[in-house]
Parts: sequence; C-alpha cells; structure tokens
Amino acid sequence: MRPLLQIALDELTMEDAFKVLSNGVDEIVDIIECGTILIASQGCKVVEQMRERYPDKKLVADLKIADSGKVMAGMLLDGRPDYLTVICAANQKTMKAVVDEIKERKMTTEAQMELYGNWTFEELEVWKKIGINHVVLHHSVDEKGGWSQAELELVKRLCQHDIHVTVTGGIDYDSITLFKGLPIFCIIAGRSIRKAADPAKEAQRMKDRIIELWGE
Repeated sequence: MRPLLQIALDELTMEDAFKVLSNGVDEIVDIIECGTILIASQGCKVVEQMRERYPDKKLVADLKIADSGKVMAGMLLDGRPDYLTVICAANQKTMKAVVDEIKERKMTTEAQMELYGNWTFEELEVWKKIGINHVVLHHSVDEKGGWSQAELELVKRLCQHDIHVTVTGGIDYDSITLFKGLPIFCIIAGRSIRKAADPAKEAQRMKDRIIELWGE
C-alpha cells in the first residue's frame, strides 16, 4: 500500500488556505491538514470550517497539544477531524486525557504523536499502551541540509514497531525517494506544494511519484 499524500496548510488565513486547495489540490491530496500556524492564527474553529467545506475528506488538526489535553482536544474534536496531534514532550497524563476525550465522545479520531526534539523508543511503547499508535517524525524546516542519515535510520526503526509512521518537514518531489521501500503511512508536503507556480500540478506530480515508487 502506498503512502498517503497530505497537504500541510500553514497559512495565516482561511481565505489563503482555501485558495491553496482550489484548482484541484483538494481532490489530488489524500489528507488535508489544518496546520499549526493556521490554527494559531485563526483559532480551533478553522477545523470546523474545513470540515464544513470537505465533509468526506480525511482531515488533520495539527495543534501539537502540549497541555490541558481534555480541553484542547475537545476544541479540536468539535470540528470532527480524523486525526489530531500531540507533541511528544507532553505529560503522559495529557496524552491520556486526549485519548480519553476521543473515547468519551465515541469518535474514531486518531491521536498522532509528533516526534520533535528528545524522545525514546521506551516512551514509544508507553504511548502505545496509552492508545497512540501513530507517530509523525518531524524534520525541522529550520535545519539546513534536508533529512539526515540519522533521521532516515529513525524512520526505518519506527517502521519496525507496528505503528503508523508519517514523515514531515521540507519534503519535496525529489526527497520522496529517500523513503522508498519503507512502509510509510503518510508523506506530508507543505511549502513544496503551496509555493509552487501551479500547486495542483505539483501535488499531482508528487502523488504520481509516490505511486511510481510504491505502487497503488
């Protein structure tokens, strides 16, 4: 099964986010992400607005919850996202509060653990027991030089732990090849699509490259 293609909408306004999705991008990508910057700028209501526009599309609320798990998750869950993110630096009780809020609402939303900074594989096993079985390995866009060999080795190790693995951060058409052969769940692209001269054409080019490397 090929990795899904996710568009990260880190725009400052909903108008700009919808503009990125216009002209076919929304139909080409598999998952639409309300990015951290968009939510920080416009508030959690953007998830509801996106869901109203796309009732049947896979949707991510990427706020990277760090505290007040029940409250923060609750605000995002009002928009009925398919996924929401928790930062790995959060307290384990915060992580559990997020998972519990999803269960209390009887929703199928999946919590994702954003791996950024310091974390261990021992913690990974704890997160799985809490109920988080999806990780997002985040390469900092402030880090020059692209994905390092050490980061790619982490991706390989994560793929051996019976969890969904998503990769994000500075990924463009050319760097998709770095993950060839790995059972990646999802590849996230942001600026490489949003800033392209023709976003829809670039999104299709990236999706075609994924299919070429992994198959349908």
